[in-house]
Amino acid sequence: MYSRHFFSRILFLTLLLAMVCGCSNRQFISGTKTYQSKDCIRVLDINEDEAWEIGVAVAATTFDRVQATPGTNLIHANHYGPIMGQARATIEPIELRSKTNKNLSGFVYDVYSKGSGLNRTLVPSYMASDFATELQQYIETQLIRSNVLCGFEKSYPKGMLGRATGTCWLVDSRGYLVTCEHVAGNKRTLEIVLPNGTTRTATVVLTDKTNDLAILKIDPLPEAYRPIPVALTTLSNVGESIYILGFPKGEKVGNSLKMSDGIISSLLGFQNNTTEYQLNAPINGGNSGGPVFNTRGTAVGVVSSKLVALGTEGIGYVKKTNGLALLFAQVGISPLPSINKTFTAEEIYTQYRNSVFLIRRY
Repeated sequence: MYSRHFFSRILFLTLLLAMVCGCSNRQFISGTKTYQSKDCIRVLDINEDEAWEIGVAVAATTFDRVQATPGTNLIHANHYGPIMGQARATIEPIELRSKTNKNLSGFVYDVYSKGSGLNRTLVPSYMASDFATELQQYIETQLIRSNVLCGFEKSYPKGMLGRATGTCWLVDSRGYLVTCEHVAGNKRTLEIVLPNGTTRTATVVLTDKTNDLAILKIDPLPEAYRPIPVALTTLSNVGESIYILGFPKGEKVGNSLKMSDGIISSLLGFQNNTTEYQLNAPINGGNSGGPVFNTRGTAVGVVSSKLVALGTEGIGYVKKTNGLALLFAQVGISPLPSINKTFTAEEIYTQYRNSVFLIRRY
């Protein structure tokens, strides 16, 4: 009886503290020795890609489930606790720089929760603490460089950081495009870079968050661009060769269209997700939303995510294109039929290099 009352009092005080303390639901961390003084912070002296990969690797060893999506640099983590139950938080690498010395910069991690009530206040704190402890060990083991910044601010040099990129592709001559929902996000419009280098504005028409798919529309669209055939009813097989077109790393490595190849490793995706294929083809940030072709030049998948963790290579996930059927029906898209002919990688690239576009998100 006493222990029950004692626990109830502790829980009540915790709830009261959560309501009155004004605690933030966001917390910056870069290891257990984050704050050196009131106005100074310890940052990781690394680049954006390294920051994201380190964050995923550390989160994977800290939490029960981690999902990382290329192109967004967001790491979604689930954790189970005796009081909280299932807690969710998002981890994002943020670049900071010194206000007094513009040449001094580095990355910290922003841990935040989109929940409500008690979880919104306390989840970032205790998940950040666990993440910070593991991050500190990783920093020391891997000898990660670090700096101490005083009077710091967010840094977006040359307008590149803070601008995410993705890939979209043409499925209808009226200007309808396919990409991922996480690329479209909560945007109403996106900037599309056409193969000739000109930019157009695309409207977000429909999104399907469950299947991570989205339909865009660009108008007017030059007639020279050719819609890509889409497999809405047929499924691929394990071992089948595939080709990916897209813009890995976006404009950081150049905005020319790139191709990669591989095979379908599994008919099931992350944690046996039936709406995905697993691939062994290289997938990087910027590839998200891009088409995955079979040897008949037909799109069978939409690049969605990859698994990034220590000792993990060549595990990527793409959404099966049959998930587009409902979206196509809602908009009135009738995709081109598959071609009963086998093409080489070079022929697929040549046919559709003007049908796949770079997306810029600000």
